[in-house]
Amino acid sequence: MDVAASPADQAAIVEGGSLWSGKRLFIAALLFLNLFINFMHRINLSVAAPAIARDFRWDAGKMGLLFSSYQWTYCLFLLLWGWLADRASTRMVNGLSVAIWSVAGMLTGVAATFGSMLATRLALGAGEAASFPTSGKVIRQWFPAKERGLATAIFNAGSFAGPAFSAPLVAWLLLKEGWRVSFMITGSLGFVWVILWLKFFRPPSDCSWLPEEERKYILAQTDSRAKVTPPEGTLLRLMGRRTMWGLFLTQGCCAYTMLLFLFWLPSYLVQSRHMSLVKASWFTSIPYVVAVILGLLIGKLSDAVLTRESIRQGKRRTLLIVFILLSCTVLLINVVANELLLLLLISISLACISSALSLNITLTNDLVWNPEMVGVAMGFLMLGGNIFGSLVPIATGYIVKWTGSFDLAFYLAGFLLFASALICFTMTRQPLSFEESI
Repeated sequence: MDVAASPADQAAIVEGGSLWSGKRLFIAALLFLNLFINFMHRINLSVAAPAIARDFRWDAGKMGLLFSSYQWTYCLFLLLWGWLADRASTRMVNGLSVAIWSVAGMLTGVAATFGSMLATRLALGAGEAASFPTSGKVIRQWFPAKERGLATAIFNAGSFAGPAFSAPLVAWLLLKEGWRVSFMITGSLGFVWVILWLKFFRPPSDCSWLPEEERKYILAQTDSRAKVTPPEGTLLRLMGRRTMWGLFLTQGCCAYTMLLFLFWLPSYLVQSRHMSLVKASWFTSIPYVVAVILGLLIGKLSDAVLTRESIRQGKRRTLLIVFILLSCTVLLINVVANELLLLLLISISLACISSALSLNITLTNDLVWNPEMVGVAMGFLMLGGNIFGSLVPIATGYIVKWTGSFDLAFYLAGFLLFASALICFTMTRQPLSFEESI
């Protein structure tokens, strides 16, 4: 849905400046930090997994269940948080959710049994489920369509920068202080973010620190002023469209590979490549740094090459398909022995899957024309990613347990990437306009 701008607002359009020079960059930075800390919590368990498994004498199958438990509540709460984002304040939703997962992260450090650690992972998943639906809603409120790709890439970069910087940090903390202290420290960082969020975030129309020219630019170029009642049965309407299912399945197939790296890359490097924990943490970190940089460049490119109307019609899918196919280099990981070549292949695959996931999130925002359906649409999209993602720890854990190798896990990931490219090409060709409900 587009809202017609007044002549005064139209005059302000050319005065809004770029995203990089505007104050709205601060909102993108807050969303980036949300995902950064969120994924710091996730990589913490991945890096600490060998030490935890050794301390408690848990096998790969049991560790796989522990990894997967996070996804169970994450999936259950995605639609609830998305629904709240459409009907309540994103300021309140984000503040509450981050407080929940920060407490859960700290409690992981004091867990003494499998049951208690399982409970903390379930609470972590419930809280962290809000991040993507609310971020998608905030992007729609604060950033014009021509900045949506870059803004989404900035916030989604947090999901790769978090592991990039925290993998070596957590490894160092684990070696110096033990895995329990690492969870306590990473968990506490979320409370710093909550303070910043509650202090600075408001909708653009109510934000006191936003310059008036930039406010007019944002309001003229977005639908944040539109007071549209969320249609009844939003979820059922979305689920009735082939396009929504195409986006859902694309997200799921791509997320499988991303989460395979997130959950199992450190263990793979230690067990199959016989690296030390410190070396494995750097081999985990570098591909995530590459993913952050490429993701930002591709997000900007997807904005630059598209017109406003082509964005509304979903033309971003072309770049999305290209990067899904490039990420299929994951299939070559099994056949290389040289460590530097291995690092290059992991970096290419992870960087391309990072760009693909950002583009799919942005494509969803492009295709959902009613701004009051964005939260639920994003929740449903992320549900696709996390239903598939919940299978990664269990499937990989038992593949390793039964075959003694990660080879089949990488082949499965490559197959799903090819499937996602085909699904995206054939199923996401129509906007989710619902014009009769607007």
